[in-house]
Amino acid sequence: MSASFSDRLRSWPQYLLPRHLLTALAWRLSTCRSGWFRRPFIAVFIRLFGVDLAEAERDKPGDYENFNDFFTRALAPGARPLADQRHRMVCPSDGTVSQLGRLSEDRIVQVKGIDYTAAELLASRERAEAFVDGHFVTVYLAPYDYHRVHSPIAGHVTEEVRVPGDLFSVSAATVRTVPRLFARNERMVAMLDTAHGPVAVVMVAAMLVAGIETVWGSPADRRPGRESRTTAIDRHFLDRGAELGRFHWGSTVIVLTPRDFPGWHDDLVPGARVRMGQALTGLVASPNPNPEHQP
Repeated sequence: MSASFSDRLRSWPQYLLPRHLLTALAWRLSTCRSGWFRRPFIAVFIRLFGVDLAEAERDKPGDYENFNDFFTRALAPGARPLADQRHRMVCPSDGTVSQLGRLSEDRIVQVKGIDYTAAELLASRERAEAFVDGHFVTVYLAPYDYHRVHSPIAGHVTEEVRVPGDLFSVSAATVRTVPRLFARNERMVAMLDTAHGPVAVVMVAAMLVAGIETVWGSPADRRPGRESRTTAIDRHFLDRGAELGRFHWGSTVIVLTPRDFPGWHDDLVPGARVRMGQALTGLVASPNPNPEHQP
């Protein structure tokens, strides 16, 4: 869908806003523990966005020490069962499918008429080479969604790339109007070495997203500095469906796979609601485990 006049009207003011300053302020507010702010803010947010705490590990709003603790809440055990192993990959997060399909060489569709390159997204032509004519899926996390991101496939994290950038909103209207949005915004790239080849999981920040935290890193590393920073990870193993990281607000997850990987599941279409753990790829004849890629 191409951008409408209404989309442009809603998106253009963002160019004038102090996006980084607003995001820093959002972080301060989200970590405030004062009861006079915390309790009513969480209560209003739940009502405004229809948040369902029934699946959460802590199902009472008063159990959270601050808004950020509430926003990054864990789910109760068993709330997200994983798809059958014959589905090689599972969805990394709750959310809505924004776009999916094949890369055209290294170009990824943002919306009809707007694309960007894998090299831009991954901040490296060398990393992008593995995904030429491969597969991509983009999942948008709304404010009411569960905001932890999980590994879609078993593998070792070999590299983390923190890429500084802008902080545009990733709402549907902005996606339709801001060129190369996901390659412009701040992001974290996790490169996974799996039994079937490399996989990239990209967590894209947005306005008011105060950081991206990983399970292998430090909370202090939630934001990049002024320049891209690449960290070699000592082969941190993540099982299929294990937590990879979390958003300190909400945004977008993009998964890239090589050309010889199975295609996406038939149920996945733009606009489809997804839950972490559901099948991301179609059936394969065998899970084909590889002992070399076990912890």
